[in-house]
Amino acid sequence: MKKNFRLLALILTVCFVFSTILVSMFVVGFGAQTKAKRTAPGFDPSIDVSKPVKIVGYLLGDAPAEFPNVMKELNKKLQKDINATMEINYIGWGDLNYKYPLILASGENVDWMYAANWCFYFQEAAKGGFKELTMDMIKKYMPRHYKATPSVAWQEAKVKGKIYMIPTATPDRKADVVIIRGDLREKYKLPPIKKYNDIEPFLAAIKKNEKGMMPMNLDNQYDLNSVMWRLLVEKTDYLEDVARVSTGGTGLFTTIYDTKPKVYYIMDKEILPAFKDAAKKVKSWYDKGYINRNAYANKVRSKDAFDQGKSAVAFGNSQDIQSNLANAKTKGWKVEIIPIFDKRGHRPADPYINNGVALVAKTKNAERTLMALDLIMEEKSYNYLVYFGIQGKNYIIKNNKIDLPKGVTADNNTYPPDAAGFWFTNKDQFLPLASWDDNYIALRNTIKKALVSSPLSSFSLDQTKVKTEIANLNSVMTQYYNPICLGMVKNVDEAFATLDKKLKAAGVEKVKAEALRQLEQYFRERNQ
Repeated sequence: MKKNFRLLALILTVCFVFSTILVSMFVVGFGAQTKAKRTAPGFDPSIDVSKPVKIVGYLLGDAPAEFPNVMKELNKKLQKDINATMEINYIGWGDLNYKYPLILASGENVDWMYAANWCFYFQEAAKGGFKELTMDMIKKYMPRHYKATPSVAWQEAKVKGKIYMIPTATPDRKADVVIIRGDLREKYKLPPIKKYNDIEPFLAAIKKNEKGMMPMNLDNQYDLNSVMWRLLVEKTDYLEDVARVSTGGTGLFTTIYDTKPKVYYIMDKEILPAFKDAAKKVKSWYDKGYINRNAYANKVRSKDAFDQGKSAVAFGNSQDIQSNLANAKTKGWKVEIIPIFDKRGHRPADPYINNGVALVAKTKNAERTLMALDLIMEEKSYNYLVYFGIQGKNYIIKNNKIDLPKGVTADNNTYPPDAAGFWFTNKDQFLPLASWDDNYIALRNTIKKALVSSPLSSFSLDQTKVKTEIANLNSVMTQYYNPICLGMVKNVDEAFATLDKKLKAAGVEKVKAEALRQLEQYFRERNQ
């Protein structure tokens, strides 16, 4: 009997253990089966977004005051749609030249950065700082943007046949401009200024009569070259740096009209006289006190100093001066706009790569980053949020226009349009602004007629064979050309002679020869 009891107990124990194992296996298996894959609406259903992801990116400029709240709203939407959150940092204009490359070189945990043909795209793509993107990736993870973006945009983004950037679907239809205090021009009974080259009487009047205001209060980044470059543009065919270098440049240029391979050296007889004339005019302005002496140290853009009443002139483009126009209106100032066109009355239409985003080569969240950018760039509710802020607080839609809520002015708006740096979103989705007056609308129409497509819009110089020389040329231009642009040289002719000597020592002739070789190949392939 005792033996039978022991046997029964053993059998029951074995059964219990076995049943426990079965139950455990069932629970685990059931759990695995019921843990459903999470998909994202509007994306390929094979994409699994069940794992939450934090995405880190960088924009240019300064964050508007309302930015933290806009980010809260953005992250609510991203969490709901693709189970992701985003952190965005800013690189100030005054820090751009050194900080942008430093971030990419540092190994910092970053997923994406603002990029453009004028903002380090070609240099960093050539150095391996950005992740290669394929059209299959774009189709799968950015379906909206793939549908909205023409094939020429992706062609423009290629570096050595590979894509490292997501270009905007809607390039800005803009022109460089100079804005002035028109009310002060009228106050001192000066004639209207049609050309920037005719602005000196206005500068003199401001210097003589407006204490506490600089005629031109320039910063050390955007404005540094603007004051001279705009003078130059009006006297020449529109020139562009052959390597699209973002800082000092190379001293080598192409024009928007050349249909055959041609590279101009800054010292060539075709363009040197125009450079020197512009430089001598700027030097005279500097010597007369029309330009602030602290420009090299100043980080406040002229357009911001303009809003503060500290500068009578500001440099920008027809897109980013909208806030200046709105601010001036609230203060009772009259703003007059001088569009900058070349001697033929044209300017190049912006390429698609003039605004865009690049994924950092070391990103660990490439797929989810592309999905987030797809929503930000092309989903209308996202687009309006990042560009205009919070509806009802930063903007309202009234009479089919974008207006300001009651009590909000351009001066106290905590998230002005275009101010946050999301310049790569789809602007064709936007309604017109209520602040656009007849003069600004006329300017936009004038610009549309002046824009011409450049044959070189999709040309990008492969820097592999001349990488060192281009870096050296850029250093020379920064050290010796930039002071010329501000008038901070004793003698313009001597300064250009020194610049010539330094550029030749840095390898300008080698870069010119390589650029010509590549342009010849580019035109051969383009004309096939």
